[in-house]
Amino acid sequence: MNGTKHGIRHRYLISSIIFTPALAVLGLSWPCTVRGQSLEQMLPGDTLLCESTAAARSDEKVRSAVQGVMFAVFVKPGDVVRKGQLLAHLELDATKLQLDLAKQALDSKSNIEAAEGHAEAWRVSREETEEAVRRRKMEESRLSWAIAMEKMYRGTYEMQLDAKKAQEIQYEHWKSQYEKRFFRAPMDGTVTEVIIDVGTPVAIAGHVFTIGNSNTYLLPVTIPAQIAESLVPNKSVPVRSAVGKAVSHAIVESVTDDPRSPYKKIVQLLIKADDFPPALRPTLKGMKFDVLMPQTPGDNIDHSDSSRQIQD
Repeated sequence: MNGTKHGIRHRYLISSIIFTPALAVLGLSWPCTVRGQSLEQMLPGDTLLCESTAAARSDEKVRSAVQGVMFAVFVKPGDVVRKGQLLAHLELDATKLQLDLAKQALDSKSNIEAAEGHAEAWRVSREETEEAVRRRKMEESRLSWAIAMEKMYRGTYEMQLDAKKAQEIQYEHWKSQYEKRFFRAPMDGTVTEVIIDVGTPVAIAGHVFTIGNSNTYLLPVTIPAQIAESLVPNKSVPVRSAVGKAVSHAIVESVTDDPRSPYKKIVQLLIKADDFPPALRPTLKGMKFDVLMPQTPGDNIDHSDSSRQIQD
């Protein structure tokens, strides 16, 4: 048993010596340690410990996806809102008209049904004509005519099906354009700013509202792309504060590519101030955290065991 442990420790040491220079050559440096192993050699139970950047207050700016004129505003500074709650909308008439026309065209099936009926009728006629020609009760020229008519109406039917697909695309386009004219709260919080008044023009990407949440902080952390494969929005990972060593968990909000390296991902985590001791909450802004990432793709982290893993 001692020989086995010695062999494992020896392997960890060699892996660390070989892997660290490789990271430097490839530009793969990040504030993470893998308990002496390369990522390829990580075993279940191994821990990837990463340091986050400074925690920031989770304030989000609501911006416009389209241009228009503000038609109605339903909130004011200080209002408490829930994620998805309607805040305001631009003028809707022109876009709603296009959406209704697209919906009407999509719902109409008369052209398709008529074309299908004609194609089916000429299919039956062609089969009957084939039988009549076989029995020499009809000239073959009539069969050529029936085949040509069936082919023509079959082509018309297929064109109508293609037109229906185009109508579906058009409807989805106008549905998206219509929805973009509504502004909804991106998270639970409080309205801290209302930038645009009713009747004011709004530009694309124009700042319209700011939603703040004094209990929520964003925690960015850069990790190896391999490890990020197991992270999905709403998954939770254990974290430990730099001050006080308080252990809690953070929720994955998003995982995006790191523009500086194809080997890295940037994970945005959300932490709740209420999850930390009261004495620590006023100091969370700007604090860095230790983040424990999943050991292998698909692993689930047991929150009840988070404290033990961090202390190991």
